[in-house]
Amino acid sequence: MPSQGVGGNGTASEFGDLTGMTRPEVDEFLKDLGANVKTTSGGYAEYIFADGSRVYIRSDGEVVRTPAPKYGPDGRRINKGWRLNRDGSILPTRDEFGNPIANAHNTEERVRD
Repeated sequence: MPSQGVGGNGTASEFGDLTGMTRPEVDEFLKDLGANVKTTSGGYAEYIFADGSRVYIRSDGEVVRTPAPKYGPDGRRINKGWRLNRDGSILPTRDEFGNPIANAHNTEERVRD
């Protein structure tokens, strides 16, 4: 069972590192949190929570988390492209000018088969 996450960015931020858990354990854990599961054409398992936050499990076991969408006063999404790290904290993938930040997608969180 993962530890408590930092929270504040949707359900995907409310739990800690999934590393070392098996895919069936992660599947059961995320479904118990209310996730709907979808398998993408690329072989990812996508867990979608009611608040819009998501957890993706890549075919190699790498975990990618995205926060619940947040919108500015003009209705534009202000956290598009952002990721959550292994404790649920925001890990921006672009700088203040919109340029990609190198290696920002890899949190080294990985599940076992």
